[in-house]
Amino acid sequence: MASAKRKLRALIVSDAWGFGLLETRPHPLWQVRYWAIRNKALLVPEYGAMYIAAFLKGMGVDIEVTNLVVDVCDQESWFKEAQEGMPDDALSTAPIGGEEALRLMRENLEKAVKRAQPDVVLFPISIYYIALHAREMLKRLRALAPEAYLVAGGVYSTLHPEEIMEDGAADFVVRGEGEWTTLELLRALETGGKDADLSAVAGLTWRDGNGVVVHNPERERERNLDLFPHIYTVSDEFAVETRHRILKSLNPLDDYIPGGGFLTSRGCPEECTFCLDPAVWKRKTRFHSPSYVREVLAYCWERFTAGERSFYFGDATFALNRPRLKALLQTVREFPFTYHIQTRADSLVPEVLEGLRESGFGSVAIGAESLDDRILREVVRKRTTREEILDAVRAVRAHGMTPILTFIAGLPGESRASMERTVEILRREGVTEATFFPLVVFRGTALYRDFLAAFNEEERERLRLNPWSEEFCFAGEEFSSMQELIDYTQCLNDAIRA
Repeated sequence: MASAKRKLRALIVSDAWGFGLLETRPHPLWQVRYWAIRNKALLVPEYGAMYIAAFLKGMGVDIEVTNLVVDVCDQESWFKEAQEGMPDDALSTAPIGGEEALRLMRENLEKAVKRAQPDVVLFPISIYYIALHAREMLKRLRALAPEAYLVAGGVYSTLHPEEIMEDGAADFVVRGEGEWTTLELLRALETGGKDADLSAVAGLTWRDGNGVVVHNPERERERNLDLFPHIYTVSDEFAVETRHRILKSLNPLDDYIPGGGFLTSRGCPEECTFCLDPAVWKRKTRFHSPSYVREVLAYCWERFTAGERSFYFGDATFALNRPRLKALLQTVREFPFTYHIQTRADSLVPEVLEGLRESGFGSVAIGAESLDDRILREVVRKRTTREEILDAVRAVRAHGMTPILTFIAGLPGESRASMERTVEILRREGVTEATFFPLVVFRGTALYRDFLAAFNEEERERLRLNPWSEEFCFAGEEFSSMQELIDYTQCLNDAIRA
């Protein structure tokens, strides 16, 4: 372990999600039809790690970042299909999926760890889709850096600290909002080394001197989010300009491209049963100030110039606080991006829509989930109705913007006839920018509790999305198998665009 009373060197391992997709190649993501989704997954950075890195850097911590994918595959040619005109269901031939790419990435990781000689390795695990691969990565990092402290963080780590510690590779798990917890942990290790007293570090899971796993009390969330430097202050470390350039070239109209997106808040006050936000944020919301958002926009306008100048606000609470929204809209007008947001249907009152239109917003995404009022009320707990959703769609369109809707196929109690009625309504309304996703559940959500009650362990295992996944496909009464639900979801999407 690192010696005490000296400044620690911290290595952050980024792109674990993308690297895992390359090693596991889960079906059907490597079909040609999913090239845009796959490339985005490979190239989008670990935003949570960027927040931690920005804060630690601002506090004077010596950090280094290794990007498992982008440090090696930094040209768009890696991500393009090697053969033209391939059928949608054919397997991808892009060089990024070949053995040479993986060989170079593995070699680069080994060299990066050897070069950095880290005292601490920070490793994020947030994505459930292949979370079990990420847990295996912790063991590989332990072998590469046997003397370093190994720290896991992120959404998945927050909800699964016991399992991660039981795996035996990680020394610590940072739970919840990680900035202050990580900093306090590093300072304690600098002072006390392996004998440091960590009992006062809120939000930390660790082992005491007897090897017993200890879960310290949760940390109270920072109320003033503007204390945290914005994520793009570490854009060089996370190769954001490279990611932005490649994605803008490959798929210029996609949302939330690195360097062209930002969350202006943390948390959500709603209790949607399929969503992790209630478990992670406890239905509490905090906001960045308009001046902070202006700083982000100015930075991105100046630094990330490739392709169409668009910007995506990813928080569903963007239009929640009306006085703040008014100030935000004044701010965004200073930068002539084409803006895109997602929000709740009931937030889209005429005053808000007029402000969005006047401020250069091009699309408004609405998480509809269903157009069945009973499902919305009793299953999803969405606090909205079919007519509110459809009225919002019409109003968005009337204000010259594009409505984009997302739905969930397979919600408990929703019949195929109900979902097909949704498709009919969308077609009648002329809505083609709408997508169904099969219902998947993960620990922490209310629907996951229903899933545990509905299926025994053997049945649940058959519904695991892929062998590396901690997401489970909730195939209920209407569907005899996971694949049947997935295939039916594709039929719904095809029908919307027919």
